Parts: sequence; structure tokens; C-alpha cells
Amino acid sequence: MDSAWLREFLNKRLRITLDCGAYLGCLRHVDAATKAVVLDQVEDLENNRKLPGIKMFFGYEIRDLEILDALPTRSMNKSANNKDKLEDTTAGKDFGEQHFSELEDESLKYAVIDQFHQKFGPAIFHIKKQSAIGVAVEGIDICRFGKLCLMQIATKDQIYLFDILLLGPVAFKNGLKMVLEDSNILKVIHDCRLVSDCLYHQYRVDLTNVFDTQVADVLQFSFEAGGLLPSCVSTLEESLIRHLSLPTTKAQFLQRSAHAIKDNPKVWTYRPLPKGLMQRAGLEVMYLLSLRSVLMDKLMVDFTTQVDNYLSMYRNMPCINLGSAEHYSMELPYELKELAVIQRLRREDAMKSYKVDENGLLVRPCPQSENISEVEGRVINTDDIPELESIVPSGENVLEMQNDEIPLLEPSPDCTQDLCPPLERVSLSVF
Repeated sequence: MDSAWLREFLNKRLRITLDCGAYLGCLRHVDAATKAVVLDQVEDLENNRKLPGIKMFFGYEIRDLEILDALPTRSMNKSANNKDKLEDTTAGKDFGEQHFSELEDESLKYAVIDQFHQKFGPAIFHIKKQSAIGVAVEGIDICRFGKLCLMQIATKDQIYLFDILLLGPVAFKNGLKMVLEDSNILKVIHDCRLVSDCLYHQYRVDLTNVFDTQVADVLQFSFEAGGLLPSCVSTLEESLIRHLSLPTTKAQFLQRSAHAIKDNPKVWTYRPLPKGLMQRAGLEVMYLLSLRSVLMDKLMVDFTTQVDNYLSMYRNMPCINLGSAEHYSMELPYELKELAVIQRLRREDAMKSYKVDENGLLVRPCPQSENISEVEGRVINTDDIPELESIVPSGENVLEMQNDEIPLLEPSPDCTQDLCPPLERVSLSVF
């Protein structure tokens, strides 16, 4: 069997005859190494029944092969002077290499996993050693009733495109299910709702330990807006532009390819996959780990600021104003009480910066690749709250001093028991 010649008939209907029977199906893939033929929409002609999923037939067991679809005469011409091949009139128009030459990027490297014998095992072994991975899927109407065609998994140094259309459900039984359900591996996904629905109902995969960047984006906006919510969630493209300042060429490519896929979602079933589709699939997971890192930093701004306040709360306080350690142990500190005021100030800023829809939600403008117009939320800063009065824990006529103006203090020999309790009770190692 000439595998190179057979590739010209991808997506055509074939009749394969084996010693044990005959089968009819649509040609999806031909493996040059093993001379294996992969058919979709397979019918068992002897038993007159349709078989679910895809089926693989190895070259050594094929006795006869017949092309059933009518083909142009030029495709059957094997002369040396005629080098024309069967055109892919559906995928090439929107995803031909000539349309996306600007994405020739050395950083975008991916490995297509479309067979078990040589590629699948090493890929799963590498992924199992990771603590965090990016995950995305592609297909037709991804949900419990849709068709999953591709699963992308990104580690910190490699992108894998698992061709589920060719590998079939066995791919999950042989390793993908174990990875996706491993609670020690963080899965970073943008909008995990339909992905979870598809994997659970079709492949019995229960996703665990997931960081959803779409949820994190909404929470981060809510923090900056003082608890107010946006009117809608962000797409992956918008999140990458907003938080990572995705380069213009890549942002435009993702947006254009998204429109083309929406017009013809069946492009994910074409084999071999056009290069433009593989580039899009790789880009969708390439930045997920970085996006998660940036969102985590933004979500933790208030926390880290308050920890900084805690570090200097007693350390920079004059000895005479320290008071009793027991008085400070359980009472909510002044710095933490400021959070309520900070939230109010942020809400006021957000109401001035964004439009409000009929439901009282804030309308975020679409981010641009350059000069993002989003208003950054207020960072905790006591200078922003002039209306709050300082709460003095003990004593009167305490001098107000900024933290950066207070030098490290040495204990005074005149400090009495009433004015200054034993320092070991306050755990001030600086003294």
C-alpha cells in the first residue's frame, strides 16, 4: 500500500477489505511509518451496522482498498509532469499558511501527538512530572453532546496537541484521564465549564485542581472596582491582551481565526490539520501559565500590602506608644479596618470610569493591544484616606510619624514598667 498516494484521498470514503470482514468509512489519517489507515464514520458491511468513534486498520491486515468518491481526473494522473494534488477547498481558504506568515515565531513550538507507539508515551511521562499545566480543547460544539477533536496541554517548556479525533477514547484510558484527575497537577483553563461537561459525560474524566483564568479575571476586576462586577466575562484573547499585553500580530491572528472557526466549526475534523489551526491551538495554551501567574499577583495585592503593614506595625512604633501586647493581640488593627474605606473609594472610582448597564453591572470596554484603558484599582495607602482619624491605642498627644521617617529605636533606660511593658512579651526582636 502506497501511503503517500493514499494521503491524496483524505476525507474521502473508502472501502477496506480484511480477512475478517469489510468496512466503509471516511479516511482521516494515514501513518507513513506503520502504514495504518484511520477511518471515521465506520460501517461494518458484513453485519450492516455503524461503529462508534474512529477505527484504525494496519497495512499488513488490509487485503483490498477501494476509493468510492468520484475524483477529478487530474488527481488520478501519476505522471511525472502532473504534480497536482487534491485540493482542500474547505480548510485552505481560511487557514492556509500564506494567510498567517506573520506568526512564524520560534517561540511557538508544538508537538502533534497522533499515534501511540512513538509519541504518546513520552508526552504523558513528561506531563506527569509537572506541577502546573495549561489545558484547552477544540472541536465541534464542545459539551456533552459535541465532538472533541483536539486537546492542547502546555508545560513550561513544551506544547502538546493531542489529536483525539485520531487517538480516540483510548487516549484518556492510557494516560490523559490520570493527568487531568491528578490533584497534584494544577490545570490552568480559561472557562472550564463546557470542557468539564464534555470530559465528564463523554470520557468519565472528573477534572480536579483547576485554576480558571476567566473566573480570576472577574475576581480581579471586582477587587479593583470595590466589589462591583463586570457585565460580562472576558474571552481568552481579551484576557491575554488585558493582562499580558499580547503582541498585536498574535492578538489579531486569534481574533481572525476565531471568526473563521465560528463560520465553519467542522474545520477541526479535517486531517491533516491546516497549519493555521495548529498555530491557533498552540497559542491558546502557550500563555495560560503566565496568565495565571499575573492574575495571582494581582489578586494578592491587598493581601501582600496588609502583610507589609503588619511587618512594620509594631516594629516602627515608638516605645512609649507601644502599650500592652495583650491589647493588640485580638483586636482588629487599624490598618485592616481601612480595607472597608478603600473598597468604598474604589467603588466611587469605578462608577466614574465605567458605564453601568440596566442590571447595575459595569461595562468593560474591549481591551486593545496597546494603551489599555482599564483603570487600575487603588492600592492600599493610608495617604488616600484623609478622612480617617488615627486610632491611638494608649496615651495622649502621640506624635504622628510616617513609617519611613521612624528610625530604629533603642530601649530608653528611663522607660518604666507602666509606660513600656517587657519587650519579650511583644516579640520585638529588633530591640
